[in-house]
Amino acid sequence: MNIVKNLGALIVGPFLFFVFRYYETPFNHEQKTFLIVFATTVYLWLFSNIPLFITGFLSVCTIALLNLADPVDVFSHYAHPIIFLFLGGFLLAEAFNKVYLDKRISLFLLTRKFIKGSIKRLLLTLMILSATFTMWISNTATTAMMLPLVLGILSGLQITNKKITSIILLCMAYASSIGGIATPIGSTPNIIAIGMLSEFVQIKVTFFEWIVYALPITCIFLLVLYFLSIYQFRNYKFNMDTSYLEEEYLKLPKISISEKCTFFIFMLTVLAWLAPSFFKLLGIKSPLSLNAGVVAIFGASLLFIFPLSTKEKILQQRDIKSIDWSSLLLFGSGLALGKVLFNLQLAEMAGSYMMERVSGLPLFFIFLIMFMFVIFSTELTSNTATANIILPIMISLASEMQISAFFLSMGIAISCSMAFMLPIATPPNAIVYGSEKVDKKDMITLGLGLNLLFSILLALYITFLESNFKF
Repeated sequence: MNIVKNLGALIVGPFLFFVFRYYETPFNHEQKTFLIVFATTVYLWLFSNIPLFITGFLSVCTIALLNLADPVDVFSHYAHPIIFLFLGGFLLAEAFNKVYLDKRISLFLLTRKFIKGSIKRLLLTLMILSATFTMWISNTATTAMMLPLVLGILSGLQITNKKITSIILLCMAYASSIGGIATPIGSTPNIIAIGMLSEFVQIKVTFFEWIVYALPITCIFLLVLYFLSIYQFRNYKFNMDTSYLEEEYLKLPKISISEKCTFFIFMLTVLAWLAPSFFKLLGIKSPLSLNAGVVAIFGASLLFIFPLSTKEKILQQRDIKSIDWSSLLLFGSGLALGKVLFNLQLAEMAGSYMMERVSGLPLFFIFLIMFMFVIFSTELTSNTATANIILPIMISLASEMQISAFFLSMGIAISCSMAFMLPIATPPNAIVYGSEKVDKKDMITLGLGLNLLFSILLALYITFLESNFKF
């Protein structure tokens, strides 16, 4: 299989060159040249074993070498403020994990009296915890942190039924994916959408504005997942012995100065992210230029300085190596490619072509087709690559349809995070499946249902926003 992929990677470029060179098309020379590069990039992203960010680098360099874009302009996208927003979020997440603040918060909530005696309240708390953490840290880190806790709970409750174990673990993994759609830093496609809106059509989306529009659908998805899940074990009797959790909580050391500093810096950063929107709502001019990327890096930098009273700081120089640099570099490549796609008017042409195909359909069905296509596409492909490929075209299509580019882009970004059917679709799926406690049949069955149901709900929600709000 790898040989086939590698051979395909070698021949797809030359093949596309001859197609675009000798087949009559409406494109000019520059457009044809870029399409060869872009189509080859898409192929490599989807079907080759080459790291995504390396393919991105090669594509951006090729564009500069062929004089399709100025090198200074094209490489400036790797220093876009949105990238620094994501970088700051990564560092804050690393701090949470390093000082075990995420584990302390989880165990504290799971040992409350509210949980005792009810498997439904326990499951709801686990889902809310997973979703809330994923709003601020990666879904991979959240699932990796929550998995041993959930397995311990299942052991303590003496739950041996494979079906119930499978459903509970899937709930935790799915909630980790769903929570990420609620904030700009919760999922990579969110950041890509915000960055492209700012870069291509000068639509500035604040941190708070994304939360205002994305949080309601996040809550709806979580409630749907919860009720579908508890229906699965409605006739099952549970022994609600939470002594395991209480023992684990008591084992935790006294809260450290590093944990206190991490939490304080995190809250300060979040407040600074939200402040511009509140100033705007109150009609007050902000005394500071609180760019989200600047705020994120400022807050993350404090992690290398505090606690002031100790030699060992929250984060050390070595911790910077743990950051997901490949995602940041891939994001920069996506911005650069998307910008050239816009500058050469290819996104506009693609949008016009799609507009001709969907014209006459009700807006709901247009959204449904788009979102369902993206959701099922990301079952087999990277959601980051999918977002980089589709979002520039969707932003242009929004202009053709005279609808909000923000609402359509948000719907596409959310769709990129909603793949639930296969273990390879998302890191949370892969992590819980790797525990060997999840039945693939349960994942496919529940995942397929969620894919279809969430496509419909998301299409209804974006249609509602488009009909009732202006952005």
